[in-house]
Parts: sequence; structure tokens; C-alpha cells
Amino acid sequence: MKFIKITVKCTTETSDTVAYSLHEAGSMGEVFDDYDTVRQVLNDKRWDYADISLFDETEGSFVSGFFPLETDAEKVISQIERLKNIDYADFSGISCQTEIIDSVEWENEWKKYYTPFNIGKVVIIPEWIDYTPSGGDVPLKLNPGLAFGTGMHETTSMCISLMQKIDLSSSSVLDFGCGSGILGICAAKLGAKDVIFVDTDEQAVTATKYNCGLNGINSPKIYNCDVRQIRDPADVVIANITADVLTDVEPLIKSALKTGGYAIISGIISQKAEAVKAMYERDFTLIDSEHKNEWSAYLFKL
Repeated sequence: MKFIKITVKCTTETSDTVAYSLHEAGSMGEVFDDYDTVRQVLNDKRWDYADISLFDETEGSFVSGFFPLETDAEKVISQIERLKNIDYADFSGISCQTEIIDSVEWENEWKKYYTPFNIGKVVIIPEWIDYTPSGGDVPLKLNPGLAFGTGMHETTSMCISLMQKIDLSSSSVLDFGCGSGILGICAAKLGAKDVIFVDTDEQAVTATKYNCGLNGINSPKIYNCDVRQIRDPADVVIANITADVLTDVEPLIKSALKTGGYAIISGIISQKAEAVKAMYERDFTLIDSEHKNEWSAYLFKL
């Protein structure tokens, strides 16, 4: 199936407005290409894995919209050109380019930026890439496009790093808000004997089932429910959510753990890190922590 791709050259400042205009004109999805953003990522050393072509310097910001073939492209372009009449930002330099692309090209465009990468001895591998483990590698196959949790984000990578600081062999693990399932799958790969995946989002449950299949985890225990419905306490609870939710669910995480068990919590923005840590230190002992950019993660023992 073919689509019309309309790419607008603009500036970083105006890119959001351009994307909104493309969406209003009927675009089924928008893609940003802005080297200013990439430059910031490079300067901050905040990228985990990407094809080197992503870092080719370009001038300006580009926003692409994707439209059905029957779309009147000239009408869309006219709508974009009218942005030049707006005076709150400089739209004077915007220009448009139109091309016909195949849906396979569009749907798979993002895949070229993903390559295997290490978090300690764990290697995250996009499912479409053949990879032969070496040495002590612990390979973990993943479809990065299904749900939150690719390993790329600091909050996920810190959880995986902290998991490797405790002995998971023969342990039971609860993946609290499993998302893509990456953390529970990682625990299984690191030796956990029993992993329970829980999420209230059906999309997350679907993604976790798929990714478990990629990693040979047969008949995984995946539940689309509130974690309070899980009765048996675990040796380890892993929760990568948000600071506010982690504060609210501290009693739940405590009750979901065996005495002497470990809690790994992440998703904590730096401004709220001390408050979350203080909340957990009322019932837990802090064992270790990691901090990347504006994010924090903690390993506690009950």
C-alpha cells in the first residue's frame, strides 16, 4: 500500500505547530527530524543505541506527515503555507516536499536506528536482528515498538543495572506495571525461577506476551489486573513507574514482598527523588542507587 509523504522544512521552534497542522490536514502520523535535538542528546551523552546515520548533521528541522493516496497534496501544502501569516513565530522559511512511499518503508523506517546494546551483561536485541551471544552475554529479544520499556530510557536501563547487583537465581519476581515485559523477562534471563507480570493496561499485557514468546518463556504468568489481586509475596518487586505513583503504592510494594526481599524502583524524576527515597526508607533499607541525567532508581531491602 502506498502513501503520500509531505515533508516540511521549518525550525525547531515552529516544528510542533507544523506537526499539528499536518495532523489537522489528515496526516496519519508525523515524524520529526531535528539535528538540534540530536546535538543535545550527543552533548549530554544520553543515547544508548542508534544507527550512526541518525547523527548526520542537517540544517533546520523537518516534519513529515503521511497521507492516503487520494489526498489532495496541493491543498495540504496550501494549508501549511498559510502558517507564514502567523506572527508569533518565524514561519517565513518553511517549504514543502512531496513524495510517494510504500507503507513497508514507512512502517519500518524507525527500525534502522535500533541495534543491539549492552546494559551490563544483558544485551537488548531488536527482534529483527540476528545476534550470536559471546562470553557471558545474556541476550534479550524485544520488539521495541509495542509498549514502554525498550531499555533505551534511563529509567529502564537503571532497573536492569540494579537487577544485576543482587542474586536473582531461584527467586520469585513481580514485575509491577510490566509495560513491554522487559524487566520481568530480564529477571528470568538472570535466573529467576518464577516471574509474575502485572499491568492494568491491555496493550502492555499483549506486548509482554509477545516479548515472552520471543525469549522462549512458555506459559508466562501475565495478569491484566490490580497488583493487590496477586496474593503470593515475591522475593523481588520491580516497579518502573512514576514518582507520585511509587509514593502511593509503597504499602503495596511492601505487602507484595517477603521479609528480606528486594524492591527496585525507578521512573523517579530528580526533583522528587529525595521525597520518594525518604518515603521508602521508613520501611526499607537502601542498598544501592543509580542516577542518570534527571532520573533516579533505587534498590531497597525489606
